[in-house]
Amino acid sequence: MGAKPLLVAGLGFGTALGVALGALAIAPNMPSGGAGGDDSLREEFQKKAQSEDILKAQADSSDSVMNKLAPLVVDGSLAQRPVMVIATGEADEGDVRAVRDLLKSADAEDAGQITLTDEFFRQEGADKLLSLVTNALPAGTKLDTKKVDAGTHSGQALGAALLMDPKTTEPLSSTKDRANLLQALRDAGYIDYEDGTILPAQAVVYVGGKGVSGYYTEASVNFLKAFDAAGGNTVVAARVEQTADDRIIGRLREEKSGISTVDSSNRTVSRMAAVMAVKEQLDGGKGAYGSAASADAAAPALPEDI
Repeated sequence: MGAKPLLVAGLGFGTALGVALGALAIAPNMPSGGAGGDDSLREEFQKKAQSEDILKAQADSSDSVMNKLAPLVVDGSLAQRPVMVIATGEADEGDVRAVRDLLKSADAEDAGQITLTDEFFRQEGADKLLSLVTNALPAGTKLDTKKVDAGTHSGQALGAALLMDPKTTEPLSSTKDRANLLQALRDAGYIDYEDGTILPAQAVVYVGGKGVSGYYTEASVNFLKAFDAAGGNTVVAARVEQTADDRIIGRLREEKSGISTVDSSNRTVSRMAAVMAVKEQLDGGKGAYGSAASADAAAPALPEDI
């Protein structure tokens, strides 16, 4: 119990700091006019650079504390729960590794990691992807006949191949059907994974990067909603830039989907929040977490025994 005040203080500090960092990251650059001329502009730039250096130092200091506390907070919370990580090609390797390490601290069963390559989200390859998932679709899986796009259909196919039935916890597809789809997607360059590591999962953490607007976001959102509809229990973790209106987390939060979202995935408190959000999803809840203004809180409610 002695660690609780320190933990709460750390979370509060991380939240306030994250908000500041998020504002710096997504606020537009404002031109400075006036009579100061070049000297005034130079002074303003120097002050901003100094402020950002201070904020970074404070954030790193906060993370150094949270790095030790986060494993204690999630310890044992996902025991006997198979959880998979799906990462995008642009996701930071450090973010992915940190989330996987915390899932291990939570005693989650490792259901493997799949990386969706950049090709998966290229509009030029959409028709080929649509054809591939249709031909390698797991038995009994139905594709949406009204939304015929690569994001939706690939989400439905992979959701059926990778997830368990939320009620019975039985795999939605056979081992053979799962292997056929994954191999076909990997051979075509759409995904990557290690042989013998992929197991049916009860929950998935989707780790992204900063994202880009346009087709990439549209295809990603369609994929995630279709994937989540297959079995639920999906958590999306990405950088704070993804909270913009034209990015993935911003879209999911605006649409009030059943998917939990966590921004600022480069910060330890958000990585911890992603793992806590998995537990919350499995318990029937959802939330929007991180440091952006659109988040509900920095993280889900702390366990009562912390």
